[in-house]
Amino acid sequence: MSGVTMTISEQILLEKCREIELLCKELYDYFTELYSDDEDAVRLWSKTAAEEENHAAQFTMALRLINDLPCIILVDAARVESVILQFRGLIEKVKSAPPKFVDALGSSIKLEKYLAEFHLGCVAMFEDDSYRKMFNAMMSSDNEHVESLQAAYDKLMGAQDKSFTG
Repeated sequence: MSGVTMTISEQILLEKCREIELLCKELYDYFTELYSDDEDAVRLWSKTAAEEENHAAQFTMALRLINDLPCIILVDAARVESVILQFRGLIEKVKSAPPKFVDALGSSIKLEKYLAEFHLGCVAMFEDDSYRKMFNAMMSSDNEHVESLQAAYDKLMGAQDKSFTG
């Protein structure tokens, strides 16, 4: 595949993948504002939003290096567009009816699990080993998002359970 450059449709798909990361960041930035009275929540949402922004920057870098970065796009354009529409709908929904913190955590855990499957299963395969490693690391960091969100959820639920028992 050496010397092959991305097609316009591959470029567009990478741009759409970047958009998904930025929509994720927008959601987590909103949660940072929504739960601004809770230091732990602000730290969690801010950290996760910054990581999503970093993911978007990696897609931006891939797009800048497009002529030197041959890859195979493994995702269907309709699926990417569907994910974008779902994100936009979710953002509208939470802004019109802000969720409780525990519900935001639960939804975010489900979202990150979905994105981890989406990323690992179907986004892109890069020929260059260093880019492949970089993107694989980005994709696997979704699992870290799940873990940190799950830990916050478990901590919150544990605190709520204790308040009912004593």
